[in-house]
This record gives sequence, structure tokens and C-alpha cells, in this order.
Amino acid sequence: MESIEQKAFRIISAAGDSLSMMLEALKFSRNGDFEEAERLMQKADEFLLQAHKAQTELIVEESRGNRTEYSVLMVHAQDHIMNAMLAKPLIKEIINLYKRLG
Repeated sequence: MESIEQKAFRIISAAGDSLSMMLEALKFSRNGDFEEAERLMQKADEFLLQAHKAQTELIVEESRGNRTEYSVLMVHAQDHIMNAMLAKPLIKEIINLYKRLG
């Protein structure tokens, strides 16, 4: 069984990779390469889905009565996933603006 720390690191890693790819997509769109930007956004979505699945596993476990102790590491993981989830629609909007300006 995966420990709470392992799940937290899984969330941090996947959410961090997702955000990094979104920011990279933004750079490509700024330079007019919207095809590469879209490819990176799709890859970012895959990583964000991985992070969300790990988060959902924890929620399901807790709903079944399998509570875990408070973990600063898990709070950090939640910060990462929420930042990536918030950045996604904002970055998509900026990419759309670059398209209109191009």
C-alpha cells in the first residue's frame, strides 16, 4: 500500500510537471507556435489528471473512514494541484489572446 508521503509526492510531481508544461506552452504561443502550445497543453492535462486521480484516491479513502494524520507535505501537495488547476484556464485564455493578436 502506498504511504501518504508517496501519494503526496505523486501529486506534487504530476501537478508540478503539468504547470511546467502549461508555462512552456505559453512561451510557444507567445512565439506563434500554437501547434506546439496545444501539444504541451494536452500533455499538461495528462499530468494534471494523474495528480487529480491521486488526490481522489485520498478523498475516497478518507470517506471510507481511513483517516490519515495531518501532513504538511500533503498540504504542500494540495497547493501544487490547486495552483495547476487555477493556472490552466488562465493560460488557455492567454494563449487564445495570442492567437487573436497573431
